[in-house]
Amino acid sequence: MIDSHSHTLYSKHASGSVDELVRASIAAGICILTITDHAPFHVDADNRLLESELDCYFADIEQARMDYEGKIIILQGLEFDYMPGSEAFTCDLLARYPLDFAIGSVHYVEVPGEPMVKVWDLSRLASDAFLDRYFASLEGLFACGLFDAVGHADTLLRGLPEDVFVRRIEPLLALLSRSNMAFELNASGLRKSSLCPLTGKEVQGLWSYPSQSLLPQLIGHDVPFTIGSDTHAPEDAGAGVTELMRELQPLGLGRISYYQRRRRIDVDIETLLPNGTFTIMKQGGALL
Repeated sequence: MIDSHSHTLYSKHASGSVDELVRASIAAGICILTITDHAPFHVDADNRLLESELDCYFADIEQARMDYEGKIIILQGLEFDYMPGSEAFTCDLLARYPLDFAIGSVHYVEVPGEPMVKVWDLSRLASDAFLDRYFASLEGLFACGLFDAVGHADTLLRGLPEDVFVRRIEPLLALLSRSNMAFELNASGLRKSSLCPLTGKEVQGLWSYPSQSLLPQLIGHDVPFTIGSDTHAPEDAGAGVTELMRELQPLGLGRISYYQRRRRIDVDIETLLPNGTFTIMKQGGALL
């Protein structure tokens, strides 16, 4: 199993040390784990790494690499917030710390005349004012050239009809393809609540994201895919990853990618499912 999106207590709203996450990941059968705690940012500073903690964060990851060598491959990453105008700050962080993987995600959207919208404010995700700003932010994220993958771009499906989301993102798919960024298949959508389309009430147990109807279009644009549990607790390490691959494979999903030293490595999905023979390929298809 590959899990390219995971969090520890460094993100403040998550639990478990780096060591606890790694041990849980080994127990869950993960062979390649990328730790991607939330990077420092000027918004919501209480729910992410502080700049003063970055050295300790990377030291903990390096210690885990040494402690569990031969048992699991551990890669170091960050999940960056993207908002228009944040590019210079992100560039500075990327220049200071060598990463294996950089996720760019939109969590916060400024809507004129309203309080800032967070993507977990489910009742506010269907307004045209929010959607205009959200997809403008995605366009900027795709165009900036800073990230390896876009994180949970379809998380809006927790509170937005899928046809509305797909119609809004379709004009951006050519740009995403040209960017060479991966689109994240985020398994936390299998665990999180969503709004019931009939009652408008928040419920558990409904598939929200990733978007199944968008997947064939992404494949048609030759967009690569990463996959991650987006775990915020050690007990959720790898949660939903295998189930997600099983569901999406019949829709055409053939490869999963991960990143090492900011270089994409592709893996045949058949080898990631039970009874598969693990084979990885460099970008371009050469066997590694």
